[in-house]
Amino acid sequence: MNRRVCLFALLLTLATPALARVGGGQHYSGSHSSSSSSRSRSSSSWSSSRSSSSGGSSSSSGDPWVLFFLAHPVFSLAMLGVAFVIWRAFRNSFGATASTQRVFEAADTREPSPPSAREVTTWVDTLRASDPDFDLVTFLDQVKGLFLRVQGAWAAGGLGPVRRDLSDATFQRFRVQLDLMRGQGVRNVTADMAVLDLQAVGLERTSAFDTLHVRIRAQARDVDVPVALSPGEAMERARRAPLEPFIEVWSFVRRPGTRSRKDGLLPPGKCPNCGAPFDGGAAGNCTYCGAIVNSGAYDWVLAEITQGVEAGSAPLEVPGLEALRAVDPALSLEVLEDRASLLFWGWIDVQARGEPGRMAKLATPDLLAEMAADLAGLRSRRRTRVFLQAAVGSVAVRGIEAGPATTLAHVEVRWSARMGVVPEGASAGTPATLPQRWIFTLARKAGVRTDQARGMATARCGNCGAPLGDSVQPTCEHCGATLNDGAHDWVLTRAEPFEVWTARSRAQPTPKAPGVPASRDVVMDASERQRLLYTMAAMAAADGGVDDRERRMLKLCAERWGVPYENVELALKADPALFERLVPPPGPAGESFLRSLVQIALVDGKVDRQERRMLESAGARLGLKERLPELLTRFGLG
Repeated sequence: MNRRVCLFALLLTLATPALARVGGGQHYSGSHSSSSSSRSRSSSSWSSSRSSSSGGSSSSSGDPWVLFFLAHPVFSLAMLGVAFVIWRAFRNSFGATASTQRVFEAADTREPSPPSAREVTTWVDTLRASDPDFDLVTFLDQVKGLFLRVQGAWAAGGLGPVRRDLSDATFQRFRVQLDLMRGQGVRNVTADMAVLDLQAVGLERTSAFDTLHVRIRAQARDVDVPVALSPGEAMERARRAPLEPFIEVWSFVRRPGTRSRKDGLLPPGKCPNCGAPFDGGAAGNCTYCGAIVNSGAYDWVLAEITQGVEAGSAPLEVPGLEALRAVDPALSLEVLEDRASLLFWGWIDVQARGEPGRMAKLATPDLLAEMAADLAGLRSRRRTRVFLQAAVGSVAVRGIEAGPATTLAHVEVRWSARMGVVPEGASAGTPATLPQRWIFTLARKAGVRTDQARGMATARCGNCGAPLGDSVQPTCEHCGATLNDGAHDWVLTRAEPFEVWTARSRAQPTPKAPGVPASRDVVMDASERQRLLYTMAAMAAADGGVDDRERRMLKLCAERWGVPYENVELALKADPALFERLVPPPGPAGESFLRSLVQIALVDGKVDRQERRMLESAGARLGLKERLPELLTRFGLG
């Protein structure tokens, strides 16, 4: 035993100089060249030793390390093994991969700091200045009750009981999500739902709306079950699911000056204006007083749900917003983003159904023709596109362009879905969850003004205010007005990946082109890294196969960026049609994608050899090989 302890101590003593050398931080290239010369000297000494030995004489000019190795081979191999272990430990703790991982892990685990008691008091006092009866505890009780009722309505598959409390886009979101699940023959069931904590985390005030953000910490058991399963069996499965905590931020809007009820909370199923029974119809109008119950003019309305992300931070400056407000004072980001969310869910719905005509009232004829051509191309190959578990992470206006004939609003939507392209009639299986970052461009004719009376009721005719019907005609069933030309409200004119839009906006010669706020440009959250890696995988698989070198590069990126590689494999096995619009084309869009990769490579302040190879490979795939040196120089990597 003592011999083993002494041997171990000796090994550590011999290994210490190696640890100190590597820890110096500058020896990677130096040790590489030194090892080459060492190998050269070793080879010479080995020949000399053999010659001297065969001559029968002892040579003192041989390399002592070689002689030591020959005399003590077992001990020498053990020493090399310890040195290798120490080198691996150093690489894993201080190498390029580890330094990149640490940056991303710090960003991913950063918790938003809760607001101080003074901040919350200031928000409450601000609201009480125009609404003396506002009480935060009563409001949070209202939020808790709505949260549980929404969960119950979701599980039951009917949103009528909560229609009064949802903006049109939030209602559309739930409706489309439920329809997507029904289309795949499943429904979502929860058990043991409990609210653990509620906290006001932000207040925003504009001339159009007050927006109050509430962070909800809850837990539940959650499972998808076949639609045909009986309620008892479905609940039994839900009770066997693990109990998982989750955090959501719910954003509520209300018109400035709206007063809280003095007699307490409004009971469910009542009109917030006259108190008459409200049956939860999709139209959102009270049949007694005619009020639009979810406009925000009478009570708080749920306008947005964000998963686990702090809301209530100061909004980014939107280029062109104040200029348009000068001629359209009722314009608000809340309504514009709700309208964009409504159009987004309509866009998802028509693709999942394969029926672009369902957006006839909401999209321009050119966009409808583009969607129809895309779906026709899939049908010609007997393929269909599936969307499962679609969810929106954020909706934010990026810029507004006011032209002489048309005004454009560019809205960024970060979303994800289990997506796939499968043979017609085939099961969707378990497709990969693909994070997406798209820009939806809304158009409206110059001079059109926002109808302030409709508020958050954004699924209505911009001419007469009637609810939009389900017909595939581009006209209002009530007044006959044409609705898809932007003469009365915002309509969807373009939907494209972020890189394509960035290239388009940068190519515009006019200074009115919407900018990309720098604070959003540098955000490299987990979903964005996953999106970029999936796009790289799609680029690698575009020619019909992925070689070993490309696979090793993807694995290295997955390891460094904190993306499970099995998800990348799912993307590699997907039908190429799934990525047709996601892979940036050569040219400016490709440059925009390459810039994003450079930002990821530079998160730890440097670009190593492997990252440079990744950039070179991506540049070649994007047709930028000849321009790559110029681009790298522009990024400071020349």
